[in-house]
Amino acid sequence: MMKRKMFKSFMVMLSIFSVFSVLTFSFKADASSYAVLSGNIDLKGYDATITTQKDGSNILSTKKGTYLLNENAVIYSSRDQKIYLNNTVPVNVNSIYTKKDLEFRGSGALNANTADEFGINVGGHLKAFKYTKNGVGTVSATGTTAGIRVYNEIQMEGGSISGYGINYGIWCYNDIKPYYSASIYGYASGADSTGIWAYRDIYAWKGATVSGEGGSCGARTQIAHIQAEGAGSSITGISRNIYSGVSALQADKQMLRAYCGAMVQEIYLNSGLVVTDDVAVDVTAMYPTVNRNMCYMGNYQWYSEPAGIYYNGQGLIGDPYSANFKDGNIVGYRTNEACCKGKEATQLKKSGTHKVVFSNAATYYTEDIIIRHWVDTEGLGEEYRVYKEEVVTLEVGTTIVIEDYKYKFGDLTESSYQGADRGDFVLEKSTDPVVINYYYTAEIDF
Repeated sequence: MMKRKMFKSFMVMLSIFSVFSVLTFSFKADASSYAVLSGNIDLKGYDATITTQKDGSNILSTKKGTYLLNENAVIYSSRDQKIYLNNTVPVNVNSIYTKKDLEFRGSGALNANTADEFGINVGGHLKAFKYTKNGVGTVSATGTTAGIRVYNEIQMEGGSISGYGINYGIWCYNDIKPYYSASIYGYASGADSTGIWAYRDIYAWKGATVSGEGGSCGARTQIAHIQAEGAGSSITGISRNIYSGVSALQADKQMLRAYCGAMVQEIYLNSGLVVTDDVAVDVTAMYPTVNRNMCYMGNYQWYSEPAGIYYNGQGLIGDPYSANFKDGNIVGYRTNEACCKGKEATQLKKSGTHKVVFSNAATYYTEDIIIRHWVDTEGLGEEYRVYKEEVVTLEVGTTIVIEDYKYKFGDLTESSYQGADRGDFVLEKSTDPVVINYYYTAEIDF
């Protein structure tokens, strides 16, 4: 009897505990009940997992606590820190700062956007999806000075990271080392800015891609190489100022390298490059920024988008019988390993490619128009003589409106316009003289 009472009491207590647990779980499942993670909370290197709740909010959990993440949240750790991105909805935070290594795992997306210097600031290595077996996610960061600042190496096997700032998109005081499907992008908005800067090497191995855009330079290293290796690997530097004095890709003390099917690519936006049909343009003489990595144009193959330019041995020449273009691309590339006389700053091996793109380029072709004004002084329309002849030089592609070139005799001369021998037309390059004949009757003396 006593045992039966004890069993009933135990079952009642178990039921109460179960109800309490359910209520507690239900309460905790509401993310709004958690405090927003702030910078005065040190995660101390305990593994942190970010998950998405039923209401679409994201929380960060360690074995020491759970916190709400939103645009005001700051993630701070004084030790090596792993963050598992298991969230199914992109998570937005203010910033992340770790005194030592920071590692991202998982397949979620994280964005840090701050009005302070750095969106993500790492005192050691940044291991962004270093091992793809642990997940492939996306991380982006925006700061005033740089989006991402890393004091040691950036190591990746997959996923993507991107940084946005005024002076730098991504700043790294050691090597940048992406492999396989990893993608790195840095964008700097300032006039004298660099998309991606590294003190040591910038690599792209075994299919990885690196791309940086800046006001003066896309990607730059201070003491080491910019090197892409392996089919599908590429490093691209995009400069918004071809006259900046810094190349779109610049290894200050070393070389650009492309090996085994990889590519190093320079893109100059708003180049202002204009090609004509009469004077060859040598881009290595015109632009010191281009000359640093391309010593001799003759080593390169050249084409334009749209088509219409070619290299004639001295420089770029346009084909005037092709259509003019105003916002095209002119591209030079080489895969041959032959170097120029003297030291070549770009080294290619085993089908590596160096490509240089001049965007917002244009062609400019002109054609002469002979304009003759014929006058019949008798007014019978039977005997016309040339009264005036002029030559007008206009850009090919211009629409010629016949009315615009009629002769004005003046108010004191009685005259009548009889017409022209052609209507409005678009000016094209021609092997024959382009002539417009106008006919008038007028009381004038020859």
